[in-house]
Amino acid sequence: MAHELMGHFDELVREFLINEESGSYPANERSLLRFLRDHGPAVMSDLSGHLRLALSSTTGIVDRLVERKVVRRVRPEEDRRTVRVMLTKRGRRALEGLAADRVRLGRAMLGRLEPHRRKTLLALFRQMAGGAK
Repeated sequence: MAHELMGHFDELVREFLINEESGSYPANERSLLRFLRDHGPAVMSDLSGHLRLALSSTTGIVDRLVERKVVRRVRPEEDRRTVRVMLTKRGRRALEGLAADRVRLGRAMLGRLEPHRRKTLLALFRQMAGGAK
């Protein structure tokens, strides 16, 4: 049963996520952008810890995001040795677009179900996620 569930889940991922506009930001980049939105400017070690990646890998991700102008590196006046990474306005707009993509994705998936089955599906997901039954 678990094998069949994951097979269907993989089909949905291929169908809906591959064509999703947010696909232009890989998962690690999306995670880093959300971290900066939620926590504010951060040093590289905090970002590496959040992503659970080596500092060199995180640096590569930040480099790509700097090139796309969605984050920038800043050196605070109080400690010029420290480098912090922060979201830009463009980065905030990108996150808004990613959030809108997720809502469209959810609507598209739920749109395949009859209204009473949507409620059942959401209740099951809540239960699997450890939420209220």
